[in-house]
Amino acid sequence: MPDSPGLGGSRLLPQALHARWLRLSTGSVNRRVFGAALIVGTMTMAIKVISLFKESLVAASFGTGSAFDAFIVAMLLPTTLAAILAGSLNAALIPTYIEVRERDGAEAAQRLYATILMWNTVLLVLMSVVMLATARFWLPLLGSGFDPAKLALAHRLLYWSMPIIFLTGFATTWAGLLNAGEKFALVAIAPAMEPLAIILVLVLCFRSLGIYALMGGTVLGMALETVIIGVALHRRGHSLLPKWHGATEAFRKVRGQYGACIAGAFIVSGQPLVDQAFASTLGPRSNSALAYGSKLVGLILSLGAAALGTAILPQLSKMVAGNNWEAIRKFLRFYAGLILGVTVPLTVLLIGISGFLVRTMYQHGSFTAADTSLVTRIQILYLLRIPFSTCGVLVTRTLTALRANQILLWFSFVSFTINALLDWLFIQRLGIAGITLSTSVCSCTVFLGLSWAMVRRLRQRAAGMEG
Repeated sequence: MPDSPGLGGSRLLPQALHARWLRLSTGSVNRRVFGAALIVGTMTMAIKVISLFKESLVAASFGTGSAFDAFIVAMLLPTTLAAILAGSLNAALIPTYIEVRERDGAEAAQRLYATILMWNTVLLVLMSVVMLATARFWLPLLGSGFDPAKLALAHRLLYWSMPIIFLTGFATTWAGLLNAGEKFALVAIAPAMEPLAIILVLVLCFRSLGIYALMGGTVLGMALETVIIGVALHRRGHSLLPKWHGATEAFRKVRGQYGACIAGAFIVSGQPLVDQAFASTLGPRSNSALAYGSKLVGLILSLGAAALGTAILPQLSKMVAGNNWEAIRKFLRFYAGLILGVTVPLTVLLIGISGFLVRTMYQHGSFTAADTSLVTRIQILYLLRIPFSTCGVLVTRTLTALRANQILLWFSFVSFTINALLDWLFIQRLGIAGITLSTSVCSCTVFLGLSWAMVRRLRQRAAGMEG
């Protein structure tokens, strides 16, 4: 029987929408980046909607109490160092991986990946052993304002957090390889497993397990995310197991960039470590309040900065490999204007409605009106960093594609020092809110310095090719 006009029209609509999507997301570099960023951003938005519900449930369950303070401090160093190691590995690996794949073929690129995965596994094991062996020295520093009972709880939670180090390391590396193949959708949606698992475990086990329910949900969610990404990578023909193929030239190139990438990663990941250490000196509620006050900014940056960073690194690496310097300049001008045009008005709007957002998201159960007032002040000053941090991703990804990670190394030391000094200075007048103002000022300073360094390096590379 022939299709009726209505039925035929309904069948043609998805085809027409798919064809329009292909026109928007394929062809030029800007279109491919737009398509990838839109996929990642849309998936991340869905995850963050779930995460907002999770954060509201956590706030209602724990408020700004001692148990949540202990959880924040216990998770701080393991998650920070795991993210730094794994994220830095991707930043060092992906440009060289793409270069080897384009020049020597997929098999040579696969050997490089397996060797790097072996190297990263050894580093994660060593880091875990050292972290546990030295916990009695560094944990009291991060929780310097904790009483003995709260510090003991943080120590116990630290042991339970250890699986997250390995899960984060493998998931991030596998996800980077999928992104290098421009497969963004599943990598972007897999992190939904963590908030979903936390919600489930809190609903089922909060009364019996308390703060350990939050830890258990976090570990379970990370495990599910790792499995999903691993299965997707395996289906694309990649081995999930690390294997040593020797210290090739490509391996040495990645290793040479890795140290600088680790230091550069502290620009983003190391500062919260210092911030929470200062917060712990300010008494009860401070670590929890700082964590809640950073959630909205984290959501915005993950929607914009993380989506953009994920999408642009493969494209920038290809343009650098092809010596397309003029195309890179046009690419940067276009996206810098677009980012500032969106983030500046957005920041102003979010500052204006900040109190309403905090009340809506958190003021339930154990989270009181006094907590809302404190978190609102923290959040407003933290929102100021959004334009600088988002543009900063564009700059750092360009420097990574140029293999100029040594520049990130120097700026990481500057950033770390400025942030610590400003933390100390601003908390004298503003209390816990001074820590977030320090982060925003530091983000602006680092962005301006890195932008100057990036422009200078691009001119040098272009002049070298012309010569």
